[in-house]
Amino acid sequence: MLNKQLLLALLVLLVQSAFAQTNEKLVFDLSGPMWRAEGTLPGRGVELEFHKHLPDNFRTSVPGDVFTDLWRMGRIEDVNVGTNGQKAKWVNEYEWWYFRQFDVPKNMEGKQIRVLFEGVDYACDVYLNGTFLGSHAGMFSHFSFDISKLVKLTSKGESRDNNYLAVRLAPAPRNVSHVNGKKYRWHGDYNQNVVPTGIWQPIKLVATGITRIADVYTRPELRENGAAVVHVEVELINDSKSKQKVSIDVNLAGKNFKSKSYSAKIDKAVKPGSTILKTSIEVADPKLWWPWDLGDQNLYNADVLVTAADGQFQDAETVTFGIREVKMAMNPGWTKEEVEWPWTVMINGKRHFVRSGTWGGPPDMFTGRTTEHTYRELIRLAKEANINNLRIFTWHPPEIPLFYQLCNEAGITVWQDIVPMNNPILRNDSLKQAAFAEAVAILKQRRNHPCNIIIEGSEETLYLPSQSQRKYQWDFVVELGDTLKKYTDLHYIPTSPLSSNHAQFLGLKKHESAHPHGVHYGVGRFFMEDYYPKQNYAAIPELAVTSCPDVESIKKFIPEDELWPPGPSWGYRWADLDVLQAHNFEVFGEDFTDKSLEEFVEATQIAQGTYFQYALEHYRTRKPKMSAICFCHFILNSPDFKWATVDYYLQPKESHYFIQKAYQPLLITLQYEKRRWLPGEEFKGKIWVVNDFMKDFKSCKAQIKILDTNKKVIKKETIKLGDIAKDSSKEFADLNFKAPGKRGDKFYVEITMIDKSGVKVSANDYMLLVDDQQAALETYKKYGVASRERMKKYGRNTNRYFPGLFDNTKSTKVEWIKIK
Repeated sequence: MLNKQLLLALLVLLVQSAFAQTNEKLVFDLSGPMWRAEGTLPGRGVELEFHKHLPDNFRTSVPGDVFTDLWRMGRIEDVNVGTNGQKAKWVNEYEWWYFRQFDVPKNMEGKQIRVLFEGVDYACDVYLNGTFLGSHAGMFSHFSFDISKLVKLTSKGESRDNNYLAVRLAPAPRNVSHVNGKKYRWHGDYNQNVVPTGIWQPIKLVATGITRIADVYTRPELRENGAAVVHVEVELINDSKSKQKVSIDVNLAGKNFKSKSYSAKIDKAVKPGSTILKTSIEVADPKLWWPWDLGDQNLYNADVLVTAADGQFQDAETVTFGIREVKMAMNPGWTKEEVEWPWTVMINGKRHFVRSGTWGGPPDMFTGRTTEHTYRELIRLAKEANINNLRIFTWHPPEIPLFYQLCNEAGITVWQDIVPMNNPILRNDSLKQAAFAEAVAILKQRRNHPCNIIIEGSEETLYLPSQSQRKYQWDFVVELGDTLKKYTDLHYIPTSPLSSNHAQFLGLKKHESAHPHGVHYGVGRFFMEDYYPKQNYAAIPELAVTSCPDVESIKKFIPEDELWPPGPSWGYRWADLDVLQAHNFEVFGEDFTDKSLEEFVEATQIAQGTYFQYALEHYRTRKPKMSAICFCHFILNSPDFKWATVDYYLQPKESHYFIQKAYQPLLITLQYEKRRWLPGEEFKGKIWVVNDFMKDFKSCKAQIKILDTNKKVIKKETIKLGDIAKDSSKEFADLNFKAPGKRGDKFYVEITMIDKSGVKVSANDYMLLVDDQQAALETYKKYGVASRERMKKYGRNTNRYFPGLFDNTKSTKVEWIKIK
């Protein structure tokens, strides 16, 4: 009897074990270094039967990109050095083939097997075992093919790797307008003049039942009683020709904390093709997700299991989400004639003042070079700089899943643009519908991430001379928004900015949003103190200033004989030398062109930081009338001399630490009307405190030090500030003193704020100049005149600083502006 009981128990255990094993999604990742590749002239690959038989080739990895693969194999020079990119433009004229031989895992036998592509840049044809599976165009959308009847299952005695997958990459597109919405803009006023191409995301074999999961969408909703309801949508694909009865089990539970499990079940007969099934699950005591400066980053998993009527496993999926509610509110202080769009982000009922930086990613435009460490370090640096939001605008692609995962965990929100950019959009309905479909795919892949708070349709898309084309592009992005709103409840902004002159021609309001880049593109016309305070908008989605990367970084991508004085490789790498020179003068009173490379570079970084600090702090004091600021950029995707505050090699510039000060959630700041004061002139400033935290700070004091040009303390002062209210911005006190020293000197102000316990809760510092403001402005204007004369002669491109590139009688070394 005992033996029978033991046998019965063992039989039950074996059955349960077998069932448990089949209740897992079977995925075989084809990514890794087992790939081979080769290129040929367009059309020759099929002619040479690359799709049937492995040709001569080189080894490579997927995911990756063609340029990185060729560089690693020695077929091109490093395109990130000097002007090597120009020598590698031939790569874009070829078609490139990628090959993978593989065995199908035995446990996939008898299932529906698909080959899934998670991202190919840009267009491809796919073959398996010599059979054409299909084509795809669009670098962001996933696509797959059913290969159940084509794959060869390895039997005993057969050789291994008996399946042959061949992927043909079409020659890269050369005109952005032809691929608008389906590939990001790869060139502009920065980036290299080659077109990235490659298999940039994983390729996988996926085995399921006849009914599979296409998408899982979680949409949390907060209730007034403190509970939450998570609305879950599951999109199923029935690959058979008849209805299939299925059961869907949905289970919610904490991912990074312990919680109860909350579940729901759906029983349904689903027709062939696509079906969306919905359920709602109440969570009685939800742990909310917050930005890092407002609370904790609680994350949940939603586990979805699909079984057939007989209990057989069909498919399973797990998505991570956060219970949080994003709503938009109108900014106070504006009339309806001035602002008609809501710009204040409310998360779980609390104001989220957006302290943003543009994410000019991916961290390398040649994605085969990027590592997980790179992403982790950049998110760490963003948080170190007190950034609470990253804006991905549409000169850059939507990011890989790891980026959003890290933002979820770090509590950094994301302002996500959806692909169309500022190039002319062709009036072609098929191109428009393809762009819309790609945008929907982008959104659906990312909408579960709690970090995503705003989506936007385009970047500077109205910056066009033609009124009719502006109107077409405005209608285009508005229609895109109507399409996307079917798939998300996140706020949609058609384009940025909404208050440029071009936008106002279309009837948009004057004070919505702006990109105040005047100190760069209008260099030499005005000082920052005369420009930034006049920019009066509800939001600033982009504010740009340029600088050099660190010297050790420069040495990695500029040839030694072009380091200093700058050679033409600086121009190829987008060094706006007139701007850098003039900005150094504005901030320091000298341009540093007669100094060492190290001194010039450091000056540009401090100058960039000074501009950012002045503008960002000034705009933060306008809270709540202004509710979002974004400096441009936090990072860029290649080595250059452009906007980033953290360079391509992950080295923070000096400006990074100015952002860190300006973006303190609790900020003590000094406002002043000018940076230059004559000897003995009374400095007049105002002490403000901005508090983005949702907590008060009691009985605070400001401890102030005034230092002379040698950084010797010449005056100390303590000012009682009193209580600092949560979520506030307020002017507290005047600061007056005599400017020390003689003309040409500097002086410094250091401010520390302490609370009632004597704990330092905020600190800031400023460098100011002893000089004649008006006389200096007149000198600065001469830089602007000289810069515009050069631009008129040679054009706007940054090769204009090297006359030898245009005149063989002149040197190819830099020609600096000389101001007497």
